[in-house]
Amino acid sequence: MKEFTYDGTFEGLLTAIFYAFSCKQQCTIKRNINYTPSLLAEHVDIATEEDKYDRVYTSIDRKLNSSTLENLYNVYLSEYPDSEALILEYLKLCFTYGIKANLAKNNDIIMKVDKYNQRVSYEAHRFKGFVRFKEIGTLTYYASIEPDHNILPLLINHFSTRFSDQNFIIHDIKREIAIFYDRKDATIIDFFKEDGLKLENLKVDSDFEKLWKTFYNSVNIEERKNEKLRRQHMPKRYWTHLTEVK
Repeated sequence: MKEFTYDGTFEGLLTAIFYAFSCKQQCTIKRNINYTPSLLAEHVDIATEEDKYDRVYTSIDRKLNSSTLENLYNVYLSEYPDSEALILEYLKLCFTYGIKANLAKNNDIIMKVDKYNQRVSYEAHRFKGFVRFKEIGTLTYYASIEPDHNILPLLINHFSTRFSDQNFIIHDIKREIAIFYDRKDATIIDFFKEDGLKLENLKVDSDFEKLWKTFYNSVNIEERKNEKLRRQHMPKRYWTHLTEVK
């Protein structure tokens, strides 16, 4: 049994997959951060290699299709402990039976891939409406979020297109990373919680938040309040960063 570990990047994962497919014995893949050595397995730490990553990426895109690649990427972003092992089994299945393997909805691997993919996609869709910006300077805004999954890569195009005339930071404080956009380019970088607190303190006096709370309260109909339905569409674990419910 071999256990391949990688640095947590998508490129690193595909590099590890390249070596896992070449392995003649049973193997699995784990992130370095989640790895606990086992006396019963041989540990191999994989460094990211651009040529290996590119070969795997191109092979998936050409021999399978872009939907399979998207499924794989969303499972990676889910960050579940078994996501890497699941991706490896999923690719083995797809390369054996082709893209029609995705139609086997009673297969345990396909069912789990679909479940993880849907959870990540749905959360990314939700956060397109759950991000609340605070003005920290002239045409400069900051927002903090704590999603269950690593969804910033799925939000970057949406917000940089929608707010193309503004500078903004969307900070995932749980993972300590952030989208930085300067009205030209958007990128994801490491960004610590302490840095986010400093930006929170820069918040300028603005009537925008008061106006938003007033609007939110005015459209509520007290007689039709349904807390169960509200929590279903706006889970309480997200409320910490929502202006209207503070």
